[in-house]
Amino acid sequence: MQDKRYVLCGNASAKGISEDPSRDLRLRLSGKAGHGNITLRIEDVHTKMFRGVPPLFHDLLEIATYVYSADQVVRRGADDVDSFGDGWRRDLHFVVPVRNPDFWNSAEVQETLCSTLGFLSDDQYEFDFVKLDQDHQFQEYLEFNDTQQMYGMPEQVVMFSGGLDSLAGAIDEVVNQKRRVLLVTHKSTSKLNKRHRVLEEMLAAKAGDNVPHRITVRVHKTKELNHEYTQRSRSFLYVSIGATIARMLNLKSVRFYENGVISLNLPVCAQVVGGRATRTTHPRVMKGFQDLLSLVAGEPFTVENPYIWKTKADVVKIITDAGCHDLIKHSMTCTHTWEMTNQHTHCGGCSQCIDRRFAILAAKADQHDPVEHYKVDVFTQSRDKGEDKIMAAAYLERANQVKNLTDVTQFVSSYPDVGRVLKYLNYSSTGQAAQRVFDLYKRHADEVTGALDELGRRYFTQIRERSLPGDCLLRTVYESASVNSVPAVISMEKQPENFFRKRGAVWETRFQGRNTICLLNVDKGAEYINLLLAFPDREMSVYEIAVGNAVNTIEQPAGSGIAPEDIEDGYQVTQGIPLGDAGDVADRRALNECKQQARELFEEMEEARERGDHARIEEIEKEMAALVKYIEGGKGLGGRQRRVGDKRKNVRDAFRNAVDRAIRQIEKYDKPLAEHLKASIKYGNEVVYRPDMAITWEVRPIVNG
Repeated sequence: MQDKRYVLCGNASAKGISEDPSRDLRLRLSGKAGHGNITLRIEDVHTKMFRGVPPLFHDLLEIATYVYSADQVVRRGADDVDSFGDGWRRDLHFVVPVRNPDFWNSAEVQETLCSTLGFLSDDQYEFDFVKLDQDHQFQEYLEFNDTQQMYGMPEQVVMFSGGLDSLAGAIDEVVNQKRRVLLVTHKSTSKLNKRHRVLEEMLAAKAGDNVPHRITVRVHKTKELNHEYTQRSRSFLYVSIGATIARMLNLKSVRFYENGVISLNLPVCAQVVGGRATRTTHPRVMKGFQDLLSLVAGEPFTVENPYIWKTKADVVKIITDAGCHDLIKHSMTCTHTWEMTNQHTHCGGCSQCIDRRFAILAAKADQHDPVEHYKVDVFTQSRDKGEDKIMAAAYLERANQVKNLTDVTQFVSSYPDVGRVLKYLNYSSTGQAAQRVFDLYKRHADEVTGALDELGRRYFTQIRERSLPGDCLLRTVYESASVNSVPAVISMEKQPENFFRKRGAVWETRFQGRNTICLLNVDKGAEYINLLLAFPDREMSVYEIAVGNAVNTIEQPAGSGIAPEDIEDGYQVTQGIPLGDAGDVADRRALNECKQQARELFEEMEEARERGDHARIEEIEKEMAALVKYIEGGKGLGGRQRRVGDKRKNVRDAFRNAVDRAIRQIEKYDKPLAEHLKASIKYGNEVVYRPDMAITWEVRPIVNG
């Protein structure tokens, strides 16, 4: 990671904060008058829409503008793969004047803001919010325009970039669903102005009496502030603009439209990992945006992506089925906007262009997307850049790999990044969520390989005659088969020989340096095994483990493994699996009673062990067993109950069954590991992992997903 850079916003002082004033970045934001080095302009606002903006939303939009601007000023490190984990990431410390510093400095807001931005752009963020000394009216950012006809107040705010996905979303809203919407467009470059205008006019013609209103937003920076092209924080600015406009309209949601393959964005190769892999609508980012906006609004605010389970080919079919195929050639997908010319609107080599070409072909719509609009035809022309060649080959290879996978466990093992997303997909189990992601990528793989097969048929003669360039994708695939030598994902992480740990919402394990396997729908058994492996040869009470796990399961349904700090500080088995803070539960009082009773039982068990009081130990075990059953049955306790039946055997059996289920799943993919666990885990009232020879296990969770 690079050295920390301080970003001083507005009139914020660096006194007592900055370490090296010569490296500080000073950003000053102004409205349409343009007195600062950043100008924010929200254009085409109809006076009927403006109902005032609360101070917290005013703050939000200014914070997002500062973050977006700093993202373009502070360069990332070297552009090579080897530097991604070092110079590529930036350490940014913002000092921002706001109207309500107490709100923005609160722990919940800080955590939500920093963690969401950190994942979005793959950087480290820190914020100090100070009191704004000179306030100004929000109207200074607005340019009113009442020439647009209003067809009633908008029902929905839709983010509109002019790409295929957002175009399909707009068509879906106004043509298919006949809804009144407001399109919000961030115009990052003047090159897009004419194309946006053409799309808006053509969409209006299709909408009839349901013409969408549109608002455009510009952030202009002085020339010396434009250095970095990745701009991964752009979507934070985008959603902040959309949410602020929604608030002006008294609406409580914004919608992005982006296909699920791009949203989930499993890396196809090392060239598109970390900050170079766009996470604009990744479910984790969407959840972070939604949480932050709900805090700012003081009530639930929704950030949606209705296309999360669609492929890009599905998106193209929505456009053609609605009779809007003539809009396709005017849409803009390419990420390299600086290369755009009147003749070539797309570079043809970036990941977005490659994805677009395959999707257009798969949807049988290539007659509506002229190949001459691409600077390079990835299928039939030579590519100058080495990284473009790798990108196209790896994109196809991932499709080949996914197409050949037969079950979801293989998929999750092959693409560990899947584990990062599952807990944000609103499914009752990680297995269901993983299956849905697997089905999406299988359909996408079929579309990609089917499109290439179709091209192979079209160009068979040229391939046979070798009249196409030797490094074009079709020659590469059908002659040298060199695509198979390109790994879909190049791992940057050195893996331990033996691990059994949580990665995101998925348990993964590796034994004696063999392949990594992932476990689905056996969370409880996996968590038990994880705990046992953490403390080899230490006998543990199965009842204490079960009680701790049961309480923790209510609070964190997916489980979280053993927290690193618990291991480092000397994890005490008598405390059970760590109990976190209560989340949203139906009966908070009952949960608190469960937690309190569990702690009392842990303490009494320790005291009974010290006295050697075996009768009391047995009695406490019965109470622990009863507590587990109460919790797992979803019943509130209503008070401590000491006279209960002996449910200890049920708990012992449930513990063993959970572990056995996990081991049976392991056995399908790694029999030596399964045999090792069967031989080394001993059951009873006390359970222990006792291997024949010492094995070092890595059990700490991977928590950055």
